[in-house]
Amino acid sequence: MIVPVSSLSRLTSEALTAASSLGDEVRAVTVCCPDPEDRAQMHDLEGAWATWDPGVPLVLLACERRSLGRPIAAYVREVAASEPATRVTVLIPETEPERLRQRLLQNQHGAVVAHAVRRDTDAVICRLRFRLS
Repeated sequence: MIVPVSSLSRLTSEALTAASSLGDEVRAVTVCCPDPEDRAQMHDLEGAWATWDPGVPLVLLACERRSLGRPIAAYVREVAASEPATRVTVLIPETEPERLRQRLLQNQHGAVVAHAVRRDTDAVICRLRFRLS
């Protein structure tokens, strides 16, 4: 079970809990770009993750350009190749605003990741949505 994360939040906590209940091995992944701001953010995330210690490893995926889908899809392919007898599942946590107009403005990172993983791998995709009210 692979869970893309970008920060520590209630959404991350709920997604890791759901992933742990669905699969034996859970890995959180985050994408890191080489610019100084992203590296500082990743350093902060690593420190906070170590302090929180959810019992799930955090895997940092390096990416030369600001892209989420391709690095995660490449990692999924890598895991699938190293464990051919295992079905890889990607659990994508998302927030869902209550109103339609707010949903249209909501970031589409989950859709981007789901599309890339669906296009480039045969992994199972689960989108875990949390309603905001």
